[in-house]
Amino acid sequence: VSELPVQSRDPVVPHLSSPQEESIVWASQSGCQKVVQAGGRMAITTNDQLRVATWNIRWFPYGQPPNRAEKSNYVTDIRWLTCSIAWMNVDVLAVQESLATSKAKQAWEEVLRLLGDMTGTSWRWMSQRCGGPNSLKIGFLWNSKRVEMQQVKSLKAFNVRAQPPHSPCAGGLRPGLYGYVQSLQKPGVDFHLIALHLKSGSTVFALEERQKALNRIDKTMKPFLFQDKDIVILGDFNTMGAGDYASRKSELKYMRRMVSKEKPGFQDLLITPRCSHYFRGRGGWLDHILVNHGMEEVRTRSVRVTGYCAIAQCQRIKGDYPLAYEQLSDHCPVVIDIANQDQD
Repeated sequence: VSELPVQSRDPVVPHLSSPQEESIVWASQSGCQKVVQAGGRMAITTNDQLRVATWNIRWFPYGQPPNRAEKSNYVTDIRWLTCSIAWMNVDVLAVQESLATSKAKQAWEEVLRLLGDMTGTSWRWMSQRCGGPNSLKIGFLWNSKRVEMQQVKSLKAFNVRAQPPHSPCAGGLRPGLYGYVQSLQKPGVDFHLIALHLKSGSTVFALEERQKALNRIDKTMKPFLFQDKDIVILGDFNTMGAGDYASRKSELKYMRRMVSKEKPGFQDLLITPRCSHYFRGRGGWLDHILVNHGMEEVRTRSVRVTGYCAIAQCQRIKGDYPLAYEQLSDHCPVVIDIANQDQD
């Protein structure tokens, strides 16, 4: 776990960003800095709610597999990334595709330092420990003045290739990452949080591996329900079908039906707009947030997508990709607001 102290700074009066400001945030690093320094935020911090988000930050911080050098412009822009997280005003961010090389660790230290300076609070980062430094990992980034993350650990069951006694990261796939979120406000919300990064690939074999992983939700979550029945499962589910539009639509439909039956029963919240990722100029819905039926702290049945996906409104992108696609990720953040009042 990493944490850095915070230096005091003059407070900036925050305001809710306009759609125009949101476009500026995702157009360039300098634009984001101007909006945030002026107090613009995706949402204003209140004691009444916590903000949780998921974001696949492509091959952080290289922007591509480290052994490739042909796309140097894909290197993650750390300052822009940090600025966008500050603008989103999240309390917990589940990250997919972080590496654990020395460069990646230094990059996260820089993110913590910059976030502390920009937000006036302190942040912590923790990622999965299994697998090599060049393997993709899931991690949690959180505001340690707003929430506490307890019992963080990998859940081997969500890696369908990991068989005892092998590593949770066996076979080049990721286990789930678990943490128990407790608001530091009393009596604040608390819930189980599971981040997933399922098998990528538009083949029947990859699709079956994704479905097999999701079919393990009820068995995996059963031991946790004695502590708390509130569960949020989120991340990159890679619901890309098996190579055609019909199979993508079918996988989404099948997944929603499957998770609704996985005890204690989950709803795949609709996203607005209806894409979280771009590939070959077309938007797709790969990133999901599942909430168990009966979680009273979640009052909405839809969640918000920001990033260049929201700016493009999921329309086809022709010609050059947005700068945020190159310097941040091919995915966009998905954000949910949770009522900060324990109701169970």
